[in-house]
Amino acid sequence: MTRRAAILGLGSRGAGWATTCLAAGWEVRGFDPAPDGLVTAFWPAGCRRETTISGAVRRADVVICCLPERLELVQMVLQRAQAEAPMTSVIAVASQNLDIDALQNCAIRPGQVVRIGETDGDALALDVTDRNAPQLRSETRAAFAELAAVRSLALPPPPEDQGLDAESA
Repeated sequence: MTRRAAILGLGSRGAGWATTCLAAGWEVRGFDPAPDGLVTAFWPAGCRRETTISGAVRRADVVICCLPERLELVQMVLQRAQAEAPMTSVIAVASQNLDIDALQNCAIRPGQVVRIGETDGDALALDVTDRNAPQLRSETRAAFAELAAVRSLALPPPPEDQGLDAESA
């Protein structure tokens, strides 16, 4: 079964997630209120851009919010996404600074919300709480482990490995 992702925020971070989801074989839809010309430079081919949040999240298994680090904005988008997305969707907020408790506190259904961040070295960090049901935590970990694996394969080699071929290594 093909997974479906909705990306909310189509800047460079959203485009990175869209590219990763596409590479994993997922169907990808996205939304950004910016005019086409501002996001088309980032948005990968093969992803469908929707004109509303509702259109993007309507059938999504995973919604990834790639928004500016402003809690009020994230709260507004979280609530809209939750109102329109399936109740079984995971709503993942891509954030380095926002706290998982703050994110869940501003959500309609706190147990649906997780936080994803990046650690040094581009590894993914997934934050969940006791508000997330065990099955959702398990399914979310599996989905993001798949995406992390795809992402790691797409990353360029570390600088010390660049330029080495098999004979010189």
